[in-house]
Amino acid sequence: GYSGGGLMIKCEHPQYKTKPKYICKESDGCSERKNPGVQDEWMENGDVSLYDDTRAGVLMVFFRELKAADAGTYRCGVNVSHYTESFTELQLNVKHDAKYPKSVTESAHLGEEVNITCQIPEEHEVHFCKEDDNHICQNISSSK
Repeated sequence: GYSGGGLMIKCEHPQYKTKPKYICKESDGCSERKNPGVQDEWMENGDVSLYDDTRAGVLMVFFRELKAADAGTYRCGVNVSHYTESFTELQLNVKHDAKYPKSVTESAHLGEEVNITCQIPEEHEVHFCKEDDNHICQNISSSK
């Protein structure tokens, strides 16, 4: 992901659909496990939003405003029982690119058109989305 941007990670555990899922950073010994606390509903936990999807057995993790400190190795896991857990290890890299602004502000009166121009490297897929009340960017359009 890029510094200042957002990043969605999907951790799949289809064999444990209804078991509670979590994500933690290995560099701090996984001492702070972030979990939604509820299932099938977006919840904020610090600088991330989480959704434990019991239909698909997926934990969705949405990082908002990525920082260099977010980089590192994470465990995305599930508590199978009091004594057993299953997890996937993932590496998060945070890149910085000063050439491309992280935010653009445009204004328009009600009923008027507005043009939004984004400077994005050509090799990247472009997503245009609207942030909802849970700070999750709901996709409006994307292009490859």
